[in-house]
Amino acid sequence: MSFAFYLIDNTYCTGVRDSLYKTRVDPEEVYYILETLSELDELEECSYEEAHNIIYGAVDFAEEIDIEPDDTFKLTKYMLEEDTEDIPLIEYEFGQDGKHFLMETDQYNASKYLPKLKKAYGNDFKYILGEATFIGDDSHYLKHATYGMDTKYTYKPKRYSETLNIRNEWLIEELNKLENSTSLSKPIIDRILALPKDELRSDLEEIIRYVMTITSNGIVPKGFDKGKYNGILLSSIIFLGEVGNNESSLDLILECLRQSENFHDYHFGDIPAEVFIPTLYKLITKDNFNKLLSFMKEPGLYTFCKIYVSDAMLEIAIKQPELKQACIEWYVNLITFATEKLPEVQYIDGLLAGFLTSYVVELHATELLPKLKAMYDTGCVNQMQSGNFESVERDISDLSITPYVDYAKYNIHEQFAFLKSHFD
Repeated sequence: MSFAFYLIDNTYCTGVRDSLYKTRVDPEEVYYILETLSELDELEECSYEEAHNIIYGAVDFAEEIDIEPDDTFKLTKYMLEEDTEDIPLIEYEFGQDGKHFLMETDQYNASKYLPKLKKAYGNDFKYILGEATFIGDDSHYLKHATYGMDTKYTYKPKRYSETLNIRNEWLIEELNKLENSTSLSKPIIDRILALPKDELRSDLEEIIRYVMTITSNGIVPKGFDKGKYNGILLSSIIFLGEVGNNESSLDLILECLRQSENFHDYHFGDIPAEVFIPTLYKLITKDNFNKLLSFMKEPGLYTFCKIYVSDAMLEIAIKQPELKQACIEWYVNLITFATEKLPEVQYIDGLLAGFLTSYVVELHATELLPKLKAMYDTGCVNQMQSGNFESVERDISDLSITPYVDYAKYNIHEQFAFLKSHFD
């Protein structure tokens, strides 16, 4: 048997929210799924013509205000008959009082659709967010919404080194031990750090260039996932924080941060912040603040990698008071840029803008409130980080609010011990 499921928002306005299909499965599996569903909710049998008209009617109604079906519908629509006159037309009423009506549980999802309602109806619309109902003409919808679009990754990674040539080949095995949860012991760490600094830096940079090249875009070559190099990039970046310089080494770390989300998921899993932020903190000097600012303004990069750079700047501002004002000026420049570019999404997206706001709050830089207000007025700031602007105004003067995590507090032995405990 073959079957498909369609999750339809036919009562309101968003059309096909999700769908899936399976082909050539045992009938017992289908009956089991139906039995399980019937235990959760009452099922109602309908004709194919009814199902067809409900699905395509919801799709057409959503598309009236430019809301497309979920991407899964690009495939699952082929489990249906074509939407032609061969299928008897059954008219259903969608929306509420003839208008599109949105119901969402959280701000993030609502923000995907509210601009389309605003475009179609001006202020003459209603929506429900959680348990609260808002009326378009007095809800100030941008105040409640967060921007739902993420930066699309468009960077084309460079190819640096197709072969690995280093002076100290024994580093390969030792640097990769973290992946296998054996960690790097103090004697191993000390042995590595006992190498001449420039020699070790050169080997580490070559390793990073090589691994970055052969796993470009997160495409893992055959045999790579069997453990030979899986943990080596993580360890190399940590050591580069000890012996690197603020020129070639920092450039290489920024190039790592230009790689795709797949690349970062493969090499760092859920601990990239613990790897990148301490190393960035050690390599950044006031002389290369502008280099970091240029990186933050590049289009089409993975947003979380820009967040790591911003977080490192926060740590510098807090731990090096003599640089605090220069860091604040760095944030001023970036927030001004964000205010201009946020609607384009490709340079700064709502998530990054939300994080930038939280960093300014943690610095208690009240002088930046007008800049933050201008950024919030774009309606594109993700408010999950710092709340609405009224919350920002309140919290920025609250000295009890301190940075949530201190990534740069560990020395290298403590850092590897922390990562080891994470793997355990």
